[in-house]
Amino acid sequence: MDYYSSPWKIPSLNLANGSNRQQRSERREACLSTLWAILKFTDLVTLKVGVPTPEGGFMNLTVRYLARQTGLQQRRVERALADLQRAGLVGVHARCELRADGSYKGLAAIKNVSKLFFAIFGLQFRLGFERKRAAKRLKKKRGEQARISTTRTATARRNLTAKAALDRAGSTVQQLGLGKKNQRRQNDERSRALNEEQQRQLNELMFQFKLAHPDWTAEQCREAAEKAIEARWP
Repeated sequence: MDYYSSPWKIPSLNLANGSNRQQRSERREACLSTLWAILKFTDLVTLKVGVPTPEGGFMNLTVRYLARQTGLQQRRVERALADLQRAGLVGVHARCELRADGSYKGLAAIKNVSKLFFAIFGLQFRLGFERKRAAKRLKKKRGEQARISTTRTATARRNLTAKAALDRAGSTVQQLGLGKKNQRRQNDERSRALNEEQQRQLNELMFQFKLAHPDWTAEQCREAAEKAIEARWP
């Protein structure tokens, strides 16, 4: 912030316009605002300007987005960004992708903060220390995200297995006629067969619910299995 009143504190930026004259106050203001927005979105691990994604990627920011952060016109931010680049404080690397028709589509340029910026304020050694700490935090965060993803996948797999067992039980129960609570038993032999099949399916469902919910008691698993059968085949 001292640069606004004392532009010679950062000589390379003060001379970025190619003139020996002091940089104009409006231009200094634009450079400071743009630099403030850039630092706000600087990833300390890579020193790139943007937002890391949960998948391990990185989303680069457009000049238009940075301009909205500063409240300045996009053209002023573009000129300020060019000054910061000529001063060696910020790097800008254009990107594009090839379209199916052979033309090229412009993408958000890769922007990064130079280590020179931190060296100007005597923070080059502190920067290395903080980047190591940031890398450890990022590694820990990604590990937690991976564990959460694994847990969700395992839960979904268990639920799918339980659903398959429920469907198999429903098919068998319906075939045996257990879908009707008040259906009369034709004979004792059929009654015993139905009861045995019902118990077998009930046990299977209880087992699947226990896999999906390890903290449930046997009574809770039985109650859930009975309700599942009653709800599906009243």
